[in-house]
Amino acid sequence: MSEVKGGSFVYLRLCIAYFCEFAIWAAWAGTLSVFAGSSLGFTSNQVAWLYCAIPFGAIIGPLFIGPLADRYFASQRVISVLHFFGGIALLACGYLCHTGQATFPVLMCLLLLSGICYMPTHGLLNSVVFSSLSKPSMGPYVFVFGTIGWIISCLLIAAFFGGEKSYNFFFVGGGFSIFLSIYSLTLPHTPPKGISSDGVKRNFLVSTFGLDAFKLFRDPAFALFVICVFFASVPACGFYFVVQTPYLSQMGYPSPVALGTLNQFSEIFFMTALSAIVIRVGLKAVLLLGMFAWACRYIIFAIPGYGILPEYDFVFSAIGLLFHGFSYSFLYVGAYMYAEKRAPEHLKASVQSMMIFLLLGVGQVLGAQIYPPIAAHNQPAIASVTVPVEQLQAVNNKIDLKSVLKPEVAVPIPAWNDADDSWIQYLDLAAQVKKLMGKTDTSNLQSVDLGKLLNGQTLSAANIDKLADSQLVQEGVKIQYGEKNENEVIVKVQYKKEDLKKICEKISSGKTDYSLTRKDWLAAQAMDWKNIFTIPAAFIGIFFLIFLIFGQSPKDEEK
Repeated sequence: MSEVKGGSFVYLRLCIAYFCEFAIWAAWAGTLSVFAGSSLGFTSNQVAWLYCAIPFGAIIGPLFIGPLADRYFASQRVISVLHFFGGIALLACGYLCHTGQATFPVLMCLLLLSGICYMPTHGLLNSVVFSSLSKPSMGPYVFVFGTIGWIISCLLIAAFFGGEKSYNFFFVGGGFSIFLSIYSLTLPHTPPKGISSDGVKRNFLVSTFGLDAFKLFRDPAFALFVICVFFASVPACGFYFVVQTPYLSQMGYPSPVALGTLNQFSEIFFMTALSAIVIRVGLKAVLLLGMFAWACRYIIFAIPGYGILPEYDFVFSAIGLLFHGFSYSFLYVGAYMYAEKRAPEHLKASVQSMMIFLLLGVGQVLGAQIYPPIAAHNQPAIASVTVPVEQLQAVNNKIDLKSVLKPEVAVPIPAWNDADDSWIQYLDLAAQVKKLMGKTDTSNLQSVDLGKLLNGQTLSAANIDKLADSQLVQEGVKIQYGEKNENEVIVKVQYKKEDLKKICEKISSGKTDYSLTRKDWLAAQAMDWKNIFTIPAAFIGIFFLIFLIFGQSPKDEEK
């Protein structure tokens, strides 16, 4: 492979490094929101702050790491040190969750440390890749292995490590990080640049954050481009990765982490095709298509909430996932290419630093923070049922529940899983892998599954009366108590038929002649996703129209 210095073996080594680089991020990007909300009991605002770890890493990390790598140390050695400490931070998160000591402040600090160590490795690894390639055009053939690493990491977690219901994803991410820490020492040597090509020492603060690129804001066309792309990016990735897994879970799809890899499968195709599309339609059109794709994607996700063609809800969700490659590649990568074309030669590096700082740093922080207020106004109609403490039995008999809990306790409403003979069961990769390996559920926990109890029938008062009390026992329910919910007890819940009827009447707005389907049951527990997705779609649409009317193509394309 003549495009790679040292031949195809070096190319393979670079591909492995890029594979691991994105497997680390993927390990917790799609799982943390559900795990932190359901298993740790964090609020939506706390979950949003956890997702700021990566963008804060993009803001803070380069300030300390960039100058060291630029002037003093070889890139592959800095990558090794950063991934070691980042991996330790992720492993510590997993350990604290395992021992029940995970609190929001501690996890936030550890994830922030992980993000600060992780984000600078993107640019450092890119410098290793490009210094090892004879032609920069070979870059995408290495970068695509990052997408493959993301997919494989998500599938491994979904199939073997408990998905979003277990903290094991922290150990997977930490394991990949420690491996890459060791492996990066074998990468091609990339010495520090020290000073610029003209012999002048760099101002590291200015070059790292691209502050000298702000001179280009004197050009109204460039200023308009940055403003439109930045504000369109706010409700894009930073917002999307917080809501993806909760949305798929509340829609009732099994294995949402594995299902989310449709994002990356589409990314492989669109990332590969982007260069040819830019040549054909131009960069302004590519950016407009990227904004339009994000808005359309959110509208597609919102369609099931509007009740349009309900039998195709899963199809709409799958199409929305497949839009990721289209929207991400055309908006983010298109923005980097547009900035490259607009910037003069001596400011190209600074402009790229500025774009990464704005889009992956500030934009993603703001994107994660717009979720909590939207979620607060679109809460589920019913997510729990209040039962007397007498209906609970502690697994640890030494605990007197009446002395630690209130007279009435909120417990989750019973599950209604999809029928075993439905095709959608095959999306649950963990269950399918266990079947292939001959493994069965050995937990022996009794659980309430309305899907099995009703056997394809609707939930009506008559069908509820047919159920036996012994069928309505749920074991392994976690109840938190104390002034700050700092304590936890595992209980067995005895649901009463009256409890189910009370839930059904609330879902059916007080009607007693209800006949509810699984879709009705899940919809009552889900947030109002049509509003949650429609609002950011409309926001992006505003900047799409502004750039459509006033935006300009790069000067070389205009010629």
